[in-house]
Amino acid sequence: MRKSPKTVSVDVCEVRLIFTEDILGTWPADPDLHTRYISSKAPSPWLQSEEGDTLPDKTMDSGVTVFPCDDKGIFLYNYHVKGFLKEAANVLKDQLGVKNARSKVDNYVFVVPRRLYLLRDGSLIKEPDGLLERPLRAQTMLGPRVALVASEYLKAPTALQFGLQIIQNKEITFEVVEALLQYGAMKGIGQWRNGGFGQFTYEIL
Repeated sequence: MRKSPKTVSVDVCEVRLIFTEDILGTWPADPDLHTRYISSKAPSPWLQSEEGDTLPDKTMDSGVTVFPCDDKGIFLYNYHVKGFLKEAANVLKDQLGVKNARSKVDNYVFVVPRRLYLLRDGSLIKEPDGLLERPLRAQTMLGPRVALVASEYLKAPTALQFGLQIIQNKEITFEVVEALLQYGAMKGIGQWRNGGFGQFTYEIL
């Protein structure tokens, strides 16, 4: 007689992120967005000298990052949150005392559902609040260059709610995951997080 298969033990909770700073989109936009948002600025002030001439040693990056969106509203995919948790685990691995923390978060922690809709005042957000344009400076073989990049943004406060499923194990516990979430108050999530964008607080529901 065939034995019943063993079941996987999983701990589950609901988490709400409350963004305390504006959050930037992370998806590459379609080429038309470059025409609509950037070219129409004709040209941006970062690409001009004090005399108003366009600087020849600067380039415009046609990359625009946006938010995924469907008929319901703007959302993040679950892997955006999962990626944040993995990054936080890698940074905090020594404090957590967990070897290969990033890999273990990848294997034991799951974010559901697939699409995580962004909310403001309890309602789904249908449109971004605007486009943030900024220069990126880099040293190249041809010397210093400045590229112009832009991202859709949502003004704070906004909220994001999702489920966490943690396969029971000895190292990646709820306490560890909560420490990773605390990291978000300092680091943030999304584009240009090293500039303070996408910082959040959290609630365990």
